[in-house]
Amino acid sequence: MGDQTTATELPGADKVPDMREADVEPADSGSSGTGSTVSRVCGWLIFASGLGAAVFGIATLQVVISVIGLILACTAGLTLLKLRADGPGPEPEVGIAG
Repeated sequence: MGDQTTATELPGADKVPDMREADVEPADSGSSGTGSTVSRVCGWLIFASGLGAAVFGIATLQVVISVIGLILACTAGLTLLKLRADGPGPEPEVGIAG
């Protein structure tokens, strides 16, 4: 029972490529990411204009302008949250209560 070992070579094992190197993520080049900055600025502008349109629509009692403003603000807000989650930065530390 104890004469079998787990280090036996499988037939065709030398043909299998090593996948460990392909799974490694590329290192960050250290660039500031101007595309991300432009996206964030545009997102904030759309978010603010959506809120402004919603306030204007509510103040003038125009439902269509209010709804369009709220849709713009919500969509831009979700996009900004997605950009924040995908952006570089330290992983948040999870504190264990107790």
